[in-house]
Amino acid sequence: MSVFARRALVPVHRVLFAHRSAHVSVSIWRRLYTTPIVNSTTPLANTTLVKNTGLRVLFFGQGAVGIECLKQLIKELRSEPSCLSTIEVICLPAKYEASKEDEGGPLPKPGSAKVKGQKKKNFMARGRINKPNDTLETTSVSDVASSAGLRVRYISQAPGRPPQISFFDQQDAFKFDIAVIAMSLRQVPMNFIKGIRLGALKVHESLLPKYRGPTPMQTAILNNEEVTGVSIVECRDWTDEGRILAQVPYTMPSNTTYKDLSFALGHLGSRLLVKTLQNLEYTRKLAVQQDNSQATYSPVYKTEDFKIVWETMGAKEIYRKYRAFHGFVPIHTIWRRKDIMNVLLIKGMTMPNPKLPLMTEEFYNRPPGTMFFMRKSTYIEVPCIDGDRLHLTLLRVVGRTDKTAQQFVNGYLRLNGGLRMLTNPVERKKPTPKFVYPPGHPKENVEQECLDDDVGF
Repeated sequence: MSVFARRALVPVHRVLFAHRSAHVSVSIWRRLYTTPIVNSTTPLANTTLVKNTGLRVLFFGQGAVGIECLKQLIKELRSEPSCLSTIEVICLPAKYEASKEDEGGPLPKPGSAKVKGQKKKNFMARGRINKPNDTLETTSVSDVASSAGLRVRYISQAPGRPPQISFFDQQDAFKFDIAVIAMSLRQVPMNFIKGIRLGALKVHESLLPKYRGPTPMQTAILNNEEVTGVSIVECRDWTDEGRILAQVPYTMPSNTTYKDLSFALGHLGSRLLVKTLQNLEYTRKLAVQQDNSQATYSPVYKTEDFKIVWETMGAKEIYRKYRAFHGFVPIHTIWRRKDIMNVLLIKGMTMPNPKLPLMTEEFYNRPPGTMFFMRKSTYIEVPCIDGDRLHLTLLRVVGRTDKTAQQFVNGYLRLNGGLRMLTNPVERKKPTPKFVYPPGHPKENVEQECLDDDVGF
């Protein structure tokens, strides 16, 4: 690399991290400063930088990554000189609620369960798990665009039909030079993209070809990955198989959540996006084809994926699931109060220090999912199938408000160790069944004590 090229890359480093956000913790920013700026395999790492000018951008965005990308595009639009001339925004409505396919459908209300060949059974849990955005931020892409004076259009999608853009004709696509996508491709009407002169670029939250699909951040946390990143790729259809224009790796902190990771990758990806647009011709000239043999995929998660299975999941697995969906969809369990099955959302959870003493000596005598508490404690202690424990700090009964552990104890619990959270709802007007340990577990044949709260009457 020439001396001139090396000098040209110095401003890139400064621009990428010039502005901190109040949303990102200090520890995350320390990692951002020590993260390599551009992967050595991508064009931006080995070239002098020549800016494009006057691009008319059609922006598709959603979530924290979409918000950060739009903010950086607006900042570039207002700068002198700028590689952009206009921006129009297309997004989901601010109060968007996921379809049944996205969230796995609502949980049935009491008395609504149908069993083939039998009458209705009144034993289903009441409550509904809503949109998988509970919630990442108080602002939305449409709020950012409106405050900047940009024109906003909304995406609508009827069940079984492709997504459509309100008040947007396919001929309108010819007014734009390039489309930028910072949202799930399943919600983007690709027939409009085909009319745009320079096609589309997508900001993808992984180091492609790893974790293609709609949920790369959640899947990376669930798989206990140490390194993830952001990729800028060409987009021609509803897949993530386009050529890679630029990538930035990011080392994840050990206890990072989906919410934290979204903000971190949003900051990295938004700055990388602007640099790619400024040097679009060169980055496309040296774009890298993805190796399909190395591709892995992230799934569309259903309601069942957010459920805690006390019979099989250890403490580390439950905590990893909590981190993967915190800020996306709260993980949930079933909580029986008297004779009613409620969906209990776990909004706050920690892994305690092993040296921390137990709340009670009865801890190991009760089955997984049992709630132990002290009246002035800031957490509820719960045993798991692997003998480890978890601390619950924030909970919500569906249909009610969030409650701290102390508020939950004062409002709902009366007998320490007398209530057990369940994996599935049970039949009404019957005692809660005994916990079934998996075959080979040391406590498989241990007799369980049944307390008043556990019976539910």
